[in-house]
Amino acid sequence: RRCSRGRGWGRDAMSGRLLPPEDLETVSTAELLNELKRRHYLLSRPPARVAVLGPPCVGKRTQAEALRRGFGICRISGADLLHSAEGGVSDERAISALTTLLDRPQCRRGFVLEGFPTTASQAQRMQEVLEQQGKAPVDSVIFLDAPEETLLERCRGRMLHPASGRLYHEQHKPPSDEGVDDFTGEPLVRPKFNEESFKQQKDKHEKDSGLLREFYNRLGIARAVDATPAERAVSATCAEALKRE
Repeated sequence: RRCSRGRGWGRDAMSGRLLPPEDLETVSTAELLNELKRRHYLLSRPPARVAVLGPPCVGKRTQAEALRRGFGICRISGADLLHSAEGGVSDERAISALTTLLDRPQCRRGFVLEGFPTTASQAQRMQEVLEQQGKAPVDSVIFLDAPEETLLERCRGRMLHPASGRLYHEQHKPPSDEGVDDFTGEPLVRPKFNEESFKQQKDKHEKDSGLLREFYNRLGIARAVDATPAERAVSATCAEALKRE
């Protein structure tokens, strides 16, 4: 029997759409009670407005998703913003797309930005626009980092369930059954990996991240996290980094 952990309850966790009753009827009472306990616990946690940044394959999506579940906030990726920025990509269009996405009900307790902003100018403009619109700006920024050999290993071993965006890794997070998604049984695919493209993206990140870190350091909200350890250990460090001082 395929496990149903991580599913939406009543509403689809990613889209916010209502789930059909027959889907809920397949979930065990114990799992429903555990999910209710989790959600009740989330209500005791303070709102969080976080950005998770770092080089390619460092684990931004994985840690952003962990924060989404751990704090009851919405996750918005840089890819979401680029997709929503109709008519071409620019800082203004991407930030406009962000402010629209933040109006969704699932963002009322806060948000986690995955891989955005990427430059200091984007970061400054984003803070300005959010404040102008009466929206609370980012209050914690996590900079993930890991050695290049670790990043390459993670890139090469990735597997993806296209419909949901769930990520697996052949060594660090293999599916229960080889080659298929744990929840749907649908085939996984391996994202195309080009080492030259990876190095270009990494070089660009290193070029832009210096001023980006300086900007958030001046605001006193930058947190550096070593992403080399196992996923759960990194998640615990990220959650600890969000504690108010």
